[in-house]
Amino acid sequence: MIDKLLDVWKYFHDAILVAVMLGCLLPLCGVVLLLRQQAFLSAAVGQAATLGIALGLFFGLRVEGAVALLLAVAAGVFTTVAAMRSLSTGGPQLESRSAWLFLLGGAGAMLLAAHAKDDPHGLEKVHELSLSSLLFVQGPDVVVAAVALGGTLLALLRWRPRVLLWATDPVTAQVHGSNLFALDLAVGGWIGACIGFAIQTTGLLFAFGLTVLPVLVARACCRSLRAALWSAPLIGGAGTLVALAVAVQESVDLPPGQAAVALQCALVLLAGPGLRAAAALRRRA
Repeated sequence: MIDKLLDVWKYFHDAILVAVMLGCLLPLCGVVLLLRQQAFLSAAVGQAATLGIALGLFFGLRVEGAVALLLAVAAGVFTTVAAMRSLSTGGPQLESRSAWLFLLGGAGAMLLAAHAKDDPHGLEKVHELSLSSLLFVQGPDVVVAAVALGGTLLALLRWRPRVLLWATDPVTAQVHGSNLFALDLAVGGWIGACIGFAIQTTGLLFAFGLTVLPVLVARACCRSLRAALWSAPLIGGAGTLVALAVAVQESVDLPPGQAAVALQCALVLLAGPGLRAAAALRRRA
């Protein structure tokens, strides 16, 4: 298995690096979204990013490389910051709005891409984003992923208590001197940018799955929020690497993005019952 992965590494090392780094980065974003009870928001942000790219196609832009990344990130930042501001100002819960945005983004992107100016392959590009493919990762994506992951880790090491308090109880955070507007803008914008980048690079399924599923596994396995915060990226990154190693085997030959999400789904199913069985065995012993 390792030998085959090393063979694939020669040709797809950029894709493997980006997938593993996003497997570590996205769960860190997911912890904040789950604390704010907005797990589905990551999927809505993904569709908003797709809609942003479709708008570029519709208006005749050459949506490739930096332009595609800018459109996806801008849509992700706008959507996430707006959602965080609504929550912090006592607005209604956003689950229904997230579902509305998810559906609008999906349908709107397809309709706009179908009539994209000067680009007969607009629908194909939207399909690529809706699914998950690691084949289109390029060298600059590795740099962006590394900067995003490193910046997120440094920010958490420096401001973790403040960010977690803002995520769990914005009112108490404000009482303790936090500027909610600044946190909504900074944290929400950063999360939106990270998810937008992941959508443009790997597609909706991979980005949504790796944002939420490792956090669910960590929450089932860990007894404290701090342990879950640092366990989730390890579960996401290690699980992605294992899934890629299995997917590239000639006897298996699976799509790597979907394999990574399926593995995380299996871990979610196993984590709860497995821990309960282990606890029952300890009590009997």
